[in-house]
Amino acid sequence: MNSIKNLHYPAFSGEVDTYICPITKPFHECCHGLRLADGWRYFEYLRVIQKHNNLYYEAIMSYKDLIKSAKSGGKNSLVKAEAIIDKLTRKRHSFSGLDMSYLHLMGIINLTPDSFYEKSKKNNVLSALETAKKMNNEGVSIVDIGGESSRPGAIKISPDEEQNRVFSSIIAIKKEKLKAKLSLDTRNISTMEIGYKNGIDIINDISGFIDNKKINFISKTSLPIIVMHMQNNPETMQQNPQYEFAPIDVYKILSKRIQTLLSLGVKESNIVIDPGIGFGKKINHNIEILKYLSMFHCLGVPILIGVSRKSLIEDLTIQSYQSLDINKTSIDANNRLSGSLSFAIHAYNNGIQIIRTHDVFETKQAIFCHEYLN
Repeated sequence: MNSIKNLHYPAFSGEVDTYICPITKPFHECCHGLRLADGWRYFEYLRVIQKHNNLYYEAIMSYKDLIKSAKSGGKNSLVKAEAIIDKLTRKRHSFSGLDMSYLHLMGIINLTPDSFYEKSKKNNVLSALETAKKMNNEGVSIVDIGGESSRPGAIKISPDEEQNRVFSSIIAIKKEKLKAKLSLDTRNISTMEIGYKNGIDIINDISGFIDNKKINFISKTSLPIIVMHMQNNPETMQQNPQYEFAPIDVYKILSKRIQTLLSLGVKESNIVIDPGIGFGKKINHNIEILKYLSMFHCLGVPILIGVSRKSLIEDLTIQSYQSLDINKTSIDANNRLSGSLSFAIHAYNNGIQIIRTHDVFETKQAIFCHEYLN
């Protein structure tokens, strides 16, 4: 990324592609700024990125100067700039009855024998039910249940096996009538259909609803959905993934997915996006996406982020220790809580509406304490 003081071309002019990344702050540091997504963060300045001749340039300017720059480029440029500012500031629709002006936690329950994090695995209905009740009492907004591992290299299982793993637990949890919403983590339409019949509140699809049959089903049922970006599939996604510039590449893909969903009848209020940290991305891709995380607010829908106990934390920890000439060869998932909380605070600071976590109480506590400083 090349830093420049001023843009080479007016913002959103036809000569270049322009992307916006708000620099978010708490209100007391940005009392003359704009409120991000009607939430808890504000912005006055923006990182403005332009692509020209396969090179990316970045300048920092106020939102007022962005509008002036766009205005100098003509009416079309000005309209685009005003539309982006509107997407950044407008109140998000409630999602499955949850007010997206506030941060929400999604707790993870894995009904899989091969999850990457041993403590998240639940092998019977009682343990899944007790975990859901515990998360509910710790203030989780969504409980996300999955029956198929999506860790790198995981082998796809049949929909029948997935359904055998999850639905007894889903039925038991629904009977408890918990305050938390219940999300089903699946990429299989037959599992989605059975989930709908059993009262699932949200569908979380790591494959991003690329199948029109799924989209038609979602459109007819009006189920809220989480649309994640993944390059390839869990079996192959870490086999040399490639991006030109990961934040913008993923942003463009998710933007097209949203437009397709809307064109096929899915309501905007039923869409949350997830840039898919760790899904078909190398270390540098993940870090770039996290550094430019606030860019995804320009899509105009709520955002979910999931970095909880992922191998990215291990990779960064080992690299940093090696820079100190301290030999660390592995940091297993049991020892990645601190990194998870660090990324959760980063997500909070970027106005992300939903954080997916294995550790509800610890994440909630970290956010509570951080809020007192903002």
